[in-house]
Amino acid sequence: MEPKKILKAHDRQLWLSRIIAKVGYNSPIGKLLRLWVYYTDGLLILRAWTDVLNVRKQNIGDKFYAVDQAIMHASHADVKQLMQTEPQWRGNDLGIIRILAPSYMLGNPLTLGMNGLEHTGSRAVILQALPNPIEKADVLGHLVDKVLADAATEGKLHVGEDLPRMMVWILHKLVFDISLSKEETIASAGYIKGLPLSSLPNFISKTLLGFRTRPIIQHRKRLIEKYKQSPQWKAYLETGAEYQLNEHQIANSLFDTIHIAGTAGTSALLGSVIGVLCLDKTLRNNVISEVNAVWNGEQTPSGSALEQLAIVDKVILETARFYPPVRFVSQLAKQPGEVTIGSQKCPFQKGTRLLGSIFTANRDPKKYENPDSFNIERDFSDILSWNGKEHERACPGRSLSVGIIKMFCLYLFKKYNWEFFTEVKWDFQKVTAVTPNNLILQGFTQQHE
Repeated sequence: MEPKKILKAHDRQLWLSRIIAKVGYNSPIGKLLRLWVYYTDGLLILRAWTDVLNVRKQNIGDKFYAVDQAIMHASHADVKQLMQTEPQWRGNDLGIIRILAPSYMLGNPLTLGMNGLEHTGSRAVILQALPNPIEKADVLGHLVDKVLADAATEGKLHVGEDLPRMMVWILHKLVFDISLSKEETIASAGYIKGLPLSSLPNFISKTLLGFRTRPIIQHRKRLIEKYKQSPQWKAYLETGAEYQLNEHQIANSLFDTIHIAGTAGTSALLGSVIGVLCLDKTLRNNVISEVNAVWNGEQTPSGSALEQLAIVDKVILETARFYPPVRFVSQLAKQPGEVTIGSQKCPFQKGTRLLGSIFTANRDPKKYENPDSFNIERDFSDILSWNGKEHERACPGRSLSVGIIKMFCLYLFKKYNWEFFTEVKWDFQKVTAVTPNNLILQGFTQQHE
């Protein structure tokens, strides 16, 4: 996309910031004006999100406007500071996406957007629900082997289509010990793909586009009722009650955790790991050697085998840095203030969205040497993927996500073969998870000893 167009759109945001300062950020006219720039700037980002980020970062600086007068932070230092702000005040936002159609979430706030006691309670339930992959390695191994065996009957593994369905099935087994039907896994994958529809005003999303959203919303309702039949449900209900959460809040929190954070994020990262290993023969051979060293293929892999996968661990971390499945973090300003954007000082009001670009932060040359090269020998102690670590908003599912990907690597390179793979290509234009969605492992079969 032409840089002039991207910068002209930003000039419009600067001009609008002075008007917003006068009329009020959350006044009726302020909300209307912000909605206007949200969609106009959003169209630019939808077409070429990396171009928008890079052009504005190179020409304006490490802070600039994006979407609805949100202040985008682009450097590693700024994004890290933003992540570690405690306590954080969140809105009903999914990165750059504003959830403007509450019907899509059944009127429940997005789990990522909860605050205070509600957030603390939701996080306690999520931490209770997500198993330790080291302790549950045998269960996890059986589940991964099962979904891969199903793919082998089809003779192929499609990254963009199969991995999300596999992941949502595995997570429902781990969290609720329930099995989804093929139709339910397809519907859950459709729910995730349809999330952008929630950024439209409710009357459009629910009414004008009801032919698309109604089946998705009904699927969410049916699954939530299914959760309440789970053998684990009583324990989750008891934990949530300690924080004054009702069953509606608990069930919706776990739905979001499984579908948005768990399935969308982990399947995208797994797809990128597979893509990296398809392209780099030397690295793939090193991974295969490590897999053979820690697991003889008998029974299921142990927790110890997962812990010994040092090379695979580095591949996962560098892939998460290089191809982050989650590209943005979002919170709200708790107090009014002033920010320097380019050469101008711009006031902002309480409630202004503060966005962090994980993608540009992960490729910040001030933090990483040769950031645009893939190198598993980096220092990953300060990685920002999974929303950093050791603070209240750090991803509670990081260890499970990494454990699942390690288990997939064990089975893919020990128990399965594929004859060839299609083109491996990451799409850096569309605002979708950064993964090679069109990659297919053809001639996918189980090994026969």
